[in-house]
Amino acid sequence: MSKTAIITLAVLLAIIGVIASITSRAEPPRQEQAKPAYPAHIELALYQRGEDWQKKYSTALAPEIKNFGVSIYKTQPFESNALPSAIVDAGGVRTVIPNALSIMATDDQDRDVGITIIDINARVKNGGAMSHDEARLYILDLVEKFTALGWKTAFSFNKPRLSGIHALNYYGADDLDPNYKLSFAEWMQLDGSLNWELYLNHTYMRVTVDRDQDHLDPNKPGAYIMSFTIEPHEEVQRMYVDEKERDHWRQLWIPIARKLRSERNIKEATLKAQGIPIVSDYKDPELPPAPPGQQNPVIPKDLQ
Repeated sequence: MSKTAIITLAVLLAIIGVIASITSRAEPPRQEQAKPAYPAHIELALYQRGEDWQKKYSTALAPEIKNFGVSIYKTQPFESNALPSAIVDAGGVRTVIPNALSIMATDDQDRDVGITIIDINARVKNGGAMSHDEARLYILDLVEKFTALGWKTAFSFNKPRLSGIHALNYYGADDLDPNYKLSFAEWMQLDGSLNWELYLNHTYMRVTVDRDQDHLDPNKPGAYIMSFTIEPHEEVQRMYVDEKERDHWRQLWIPIARKLRSERNIKEATLKAQGIPIVSDYKDPELPPAPPGQQNPVIPKDLQ
């Protein structure tokens, strides 16, 4: 290529570069893709179809995960300044859990019954470091709101029926009375996770409070998080028998209940002898309605 041709080519390339530069400056700046607007409230119910929940909140939920006969549906990470409320339908009663950090629903695909477990993690108040008393008052107020809706304490069939300070002394943090307002001193003395077992309309809810174990100085801020596990009564009852027998657990229930009740009676007799009152008017929840083709056993007098 001649020297003249080389110079001509260089000039052309320079001109093209200038035009491209001018054009690029003239183009409007590209806008970042807008993040999806997540709803302020996310509702779900036990035995609801997971795929229906996914369709309703498609922008808020991550892709479905299939694993060993179940499908798991989880929410996407939320903006920390715009956490939604989770609203769970428990037999027609809508229970609101504010500041949900994550919501997960497990759909039992093998049995084709829909969602059988709901797990929710929630922020305590505004999150971050806060005084222990601030956290205590917020959490106890939330538990009080649950009891106002009708949620009541639920005892395992073999556990003694205790309330208030007596439940606190016996169970510690494992099974707190939702109607007992823990003092600040009691709150700080409890070890490990704090738990309330609640029941309403054939639905169980376990409320758990975890706190940073390295920041338990009552005079300094702590860090808290709450979790909620919600299950149908039917699914809880099924766990009392071996997996292969769970579809007909009702046929096996009476001897199991007698064994568990005997354990409770022995424990309660020991406590009574020590002068500790028993909540004798507490009755175990009635068995959940039987599915088509089955019926609940007749409960004998010694188990009523």
